This record gives sequence, C-alpha cells and structure tokens, in this order.
Amino acid sequence: MAEEGLLSTENLVKTFGTLRAIDDVTLSVKPNTITGLIGPNGSGKTTLFNIISGIYSPDKGHVYFDGIDIDDLEPHEIWSKGLVRTFQIPRLFQRLTVLDNVMLGSQGNPGESFLGIFRNWGAWRRHEEEIAMKAMEILRLLEIDHLALSPASDISGGQMKLLEIGRALMSRPRMLLLDEPAAGVNPTLARRIFERIAHLRERLGLTFFIIEHRIDILSEHADKIYVLHEGRIIAEGKPEEVVNDPKVVGVYLGEG
Repeated sequence: MAEEGLLSTENLVKTFGTLRAIDDVTLSVKPNTITGLIGPNGSGKTTLFNIISGIYSPDKGHVYFDGIDIDDLEPHEIWSKGLVRTFQIPRLFQRLTVLDNVMLGSQGNPGESFLGIFRNWGAWRRHEEEIAMKAMEILRLLEIDHLALSPASDISGGQMKLLEIGRALMSRPRMLLLDEPAAGVNPTLARRIFERIAHLRERLGLTFFIIEHRIDILSEHADKIYVLHEGRIIAEGKPEEVVNDPKVVGVYLGEG
C-alpha cells in the first residue's frame, strides 16, 4: 500500500498483449510538492500517466486521488475533481489566440449551453468577462500575457508549453500531471518553465507530478523523484539520492 498522498497508486499493472507496460507500480505524491518521474524511452512513463488520467484502465491495482478510488472514472470526471494533465506535444487550437486558448479551459462555461446564451445574454457576457480576466491573470503568472492576442500558431514551442499549462490552470486544478513540459525547448527556456512551475506551486499551492528527461533541471526543483524502468519503479528518493543510485546510473544514465 502506498503512503498517503494527494495522489497514490497501488500495485498498478497494465499489459498490451505480452508486454507488461506497467508492472506492480506503487507510488505516492504528497500535497504541494513537485515530484518527478524519469526513465528511459519505453519505460512506461506516459502509460502510467494515461492510467492516472483515465485514458487507460489498469488491469490490476488502483489509483487514488485525495483518498478516492478513481481508476474506474472517465478522463473528464477525473479532470472535474481537480486532477488535470498536459501532453508532451501541446494540444492547442492553433487559429485561436493565446487568450482564447486559455479561456477554453474554464469549467462550467455557460457558452457550452447554446440556449443558455439567449435566455440570459447579460449574465453570459458578464461571465465571459470574468473568464477573460482570470485568463489574463494566469497569462501574467506565466509571464506570457504580452502574447494574449497572438494566434497560438505564431508563438514558440516553449511558449506553447506554458500556454498549455495556462489552459490547465483555468479549470482550477489541485494537481497537474505534466508530460515533459521542457521537451524540445532550449535550456534557458526550459529553466524558465520550471521556474514558473515552482512559482505556481508556491503562489497557488498546487501539486505537480512531472515526466521529464532533463534530470539536471528537474533536480533543481523536485522534492522527490521516481525512476521507472521496464514498467517497474527501480528507485525513489530525493534528486541527489536518485542520480547517484547505481541502478539508475546503470539503466538510465548509461554509465558504468
């Protein structure tokens, strides 16, 4: 049984044919922490995130969020509980502005009900203004508010990563699963992204579980790191402990 945390998994197993992609994974992410997940390509990191976020159902085991078993819930139900994820390749609406993309992340938007707009036009307008103000606040937190009216297609890859985080924040999450938020961007911007993540943790009290290949940058901010190899957790602990673990050095860093 995993130690108590905001998010925990217990003996998770997921197979695809003869491949045991996730093999008896038990872990815990404590509230208001930044927890990292590293491992070689094909180790099962994204599969684990897909199970936690409801895209896949586990063959065995359980996922708990705030003490509630969520492994049978649909992705939108998990999202509505405050557990929100991003993807390695940002899934943005390229023709919409940066501001519009963030606004689309809001829960309970009355614009989702076509008839509701006409029944109370004034209330709908006020709600839209409130959402726009909230979206601008988030863009300022991420330091990309100067791009608010730019089409999403015109911003850089790193800015797209921040934009996807901003859209996730619009749903007022308690915890974010980030799949390689610094992938494909230069080291300077990668560090800026992680600085923003740390700022959001402190400013909003958020919890983060992050897949990341850049161990040096992750280690600067993570409270704890798990290492996944061939579907199993082979090491866990503080960053300095993990990077010096002989098993990690052997199978992940490729040294020794």
